[in-house]
Amino acid sequence: MRGRRTIVALAASVGLLVAACSSGSDSSTTPTEPAGSTSTSSGGAAITIANLAFDPSTLSVASGSTTITVTNNDSVTHTFTLDDGSVDQTIEAGQSVQVTVDLTKTTGFHCKIHPSMTGTLQVG
Repeated sequence: MRGRRTIVALAASVGLLVAACSSGSDSSTTPTEPAGSTSTSSGGAAITIANLAFDPSTLSVASGSTTITVTNNDSVTHTFTLDDGSVDQTIEAGQSVQVTVDLTKTTGFHCKIHPSMTGTLQVG
């Protein structure tokens, strides 16, 4: 009987510990972004190309210079082209490239090969 009480007490203690660790606030979390958007600091960001689409399609970046890693997970070649023409990078299938953008205002981007592929770099 004593062994059973010990197991029950141990299980209750573990349950309380798990509950305490999973509740409470985490000051390192960031605000929730709308679906399809991601924010980044001026340190860098990432966009993935898959299924003939950019993910995320909206990327929030700080004003100034930002490095973006663009990874093409499709089996065909794409481009990462800013609508203002300041960046035009070809990305072969399976390739990742880093592009540096210097923005002071929100601008769009697209794939020149597949015009339905579009997105936005939102300067915040």
